[in-house]
Amino acid sequence: MNLKSLQLKQAMSLVMRTLPIAMVRLGALLLFWLAAMLYLAIVGGISWLVSQAVPLIGVILFFVGIGGMGFLYKYAQRYVLYLIKAAQLAVMAELLVRGELPPGVNQLAWGKQRVQERFGESSAMFVVDQLVAGVVNAFTGAVYRVSAWLPGNFFRGIARMVNRVIRFAVTYIDEAILARSFWTDSEDVWANARDGVVLYGMVWKPLLMNAIALMLLSYIPFVGALIIIALPVSLLVSIASPAVTGWLIIVTLILAWLIKVAIGDTFAMAAMIAAYQRETDGLTPDPAMTARLEQISDKFRSLQERARESLATPGVDAEPLGAPPVTPDLAID
Repeated sequence: MNLKSLQLKQAMSLVMRTLPIAMVRLGALLLFWLAAMLYLAIVGGISWLVSQAVPLIGVILFFVGIGGMGFLYKYAQRYVLYLIKAAQLAVMAELLVRGELPPGVNQLAWGKQRVQERFGESSAMFVVDQLVAGVVNAFTGAVYRVSAWLPGNFFRGIARMVNRVIRFAVTYIDEAILARSFWTDSEDVWANARDGVVLYGMVWKPLLMNAIALMLLSYIPFVGALIIIALPVSLLVSIASPAVTGWLIIVTLILAWLIKVAIGDTFAMAAMIAAYQRETDGLTPDPAMTARLEQISDKFRSLQERARESLATPGVDAEPLGAPPVTPDLAID
């Protein structure tokens, strides 16, 4: 793999051209973080007051509040943060394939409109995304598993670590497959997703290597932000109490991570979309790969069935009302 295969130049161009929506995404993440800090402060304060009277109840109340935080994050992720990410994906796909957006449009509004045109709503795109992620994980785990039969606990530990790195890296592949729905002529999202994972199976090697390299590169903004933020924070730490010092360190790490998500992940996503488009351009789904995926992943069989149903009854929404969220199968140990 060489640097040219990573599409770094094209990715940088896409990131610079989509900075407005990237800043919206960063702003949304910061607002959620601030709301989370306020929520935790309120929960912690109430729990402390209750614990003064009944210590056990105060501890239970605190942990219940932490659980509620997880619920709020899942809700925000699916219905707010994911919508912005989906809109950003649509904008990048349009710029990559057609070179420009309609003049004078707002990127977020235009991207949301494209998501609605293709998927009906972002929650439907989320369901498709989960199915695609399950198939990609299952296939990648089957063809590129660092085997657990390696001798010794040390080597098996290394193998498990490498497998986890691969599992995290393929997230960018899922996004590239979804981006295909925005540049193909077909409006059937289920068939597009099915064909997209088949095409990935046909050219998986360079894309997986790119995904791993891009995952590592995505941490550069995290490290840079950590260094920049740590300079003023270190001055405060020198005069702060131990309790305040702990909170300052946590705040620094969270802010650096949010910048990584908004900038580093955006760059990696752009590069992977460009690499996927390049590797699959002109290819048609191979029936042999389709059959292999049917054997490997039940999520792919579900995807096949949804595609057949959608093609048999055109105009049906991508996600029927009441459809439960799909949890991807994590095939990589």
